[in-house]
Amino acid sequence: MPRGRSRVGAYELLEVQRATLLINDLGSDLDRQVSSEMRETERLRMLREATNRITRTANDAIRAYARGQRAITTQLARTDENAEALLAMRASLQSARLDLLRALRLADRRYPWADPAASNPAVGSRRAP
Repeated sequence: MPRGRSRVGAYELLEVQRATLLINDLGSDLDRQVSSEMRETERLRMLREATNRITRTANDAIRAYARGQRAITTQLARTDENAEALLAMRASLQSARLDLLRALRLADRRYPWADPAASNPAVGSRRAP
């Protein structure tokens, strides 16, 4: 790796980025599967499976983000050497985190027909207008 660049947080950054791509892919795959399935119970099963995978993937990404931030903070506290590269990695990690959150918000809004609260007027919708 060229001088002046830091590897601290690089693996974690990659893990968060891959999680975001996987969450988006799971949503696209689910769209394809659900569109060809007419049985509501089967569609809900597919949604439940995809939701479980998205949740596990997001949890792994959250842990990776936290590890990366801790490693960068620890390295910055130890030395001023490569501080610029470490701060750039911190910004990249934060940007990847925002991308992950956007993917999760999209996944959350993807299937309003599956929200039991939205179909029950006595309960109301969980989402703000």
